[in-house]
Amino acid sequence: MKFKRVFLMISMMLALTGAAFAEPATADGKPALAVRSFSFKFKQADKAAAAIKPLLSPEGSMSIQPSTNSLVVTDRAENMKAVAKLIGDFDKEPQSFRLYVRIVGASRVEGTPKIADDLKDVARKLAILPYNAFESVGEATVQGKEGDPGLIDMSTGYRANFKFGEYDPASDSIAVKDLQIGKLTGAQHDQLTSLLKTSLNLSIGQTYILGASKTPQSQRALMIVLVARR
Repeated sequence: MKFKRVFLMISMMLALTGAAFAEPATADGKPALAVRSFSFKFKQADKAAAAIKPLLSPEGSMSIQPSTNSLVVTDRAENMKAVAKLIGDFDKEPQSFRLYVRIVGASRVEGTPKIADDLKDVARKLAILPYNAFESVGEATVQGKEGDPGLIDMSTGYRANFKFGEYDPASDSIAVKDLQIGKLTGAQHDQLTSLLKTSLNLSIGQTYILGASKTPQSQRALMIVLVARR
């Protein structure tokens, strides 16, 4: 008789233990949704919302709270783990990056294509452009953190100024805002002629080439080579 009582008590404990670890479910049998609030110290909640959107299940949703710079996420428990990890990686102190800028003069000439020796690293990319002669007219690297302004003055008179934007861990890219390429002119080099204005996202380690010319048919142009690195 004692054995039966002990066996009955063990069975009840197992049943209770199983219930404690069972995944919560709604009345229709579907897994219950979890709700969690995330507050941001360094980054903006709306930027985080864009980053985690691909992780949400069809039942998932989120709400941005601008007044507290926070994000309320509703989703399945297994998805919430991935969301929390991405947010943890996203909301960090401003990171440091280096932006390499090279100005290349391009032109159309008769005969064999001419690419200067110091441009061999980007020769393949330059070869697809509608020019066949290239020479480097200035290059420099500037380092800064997210949100910092950047300024590059080259000995050839070219200037690049911009602002480091936010780093996106989902695409491993850094925003470069208000990039302006110009050239200092005048007797005192105190006049800046603007050649290019743009904002763009640069994948870390990838080479980008932008062109600036008066018209698409111009015989000469400037190519701006950009590479962002950590």
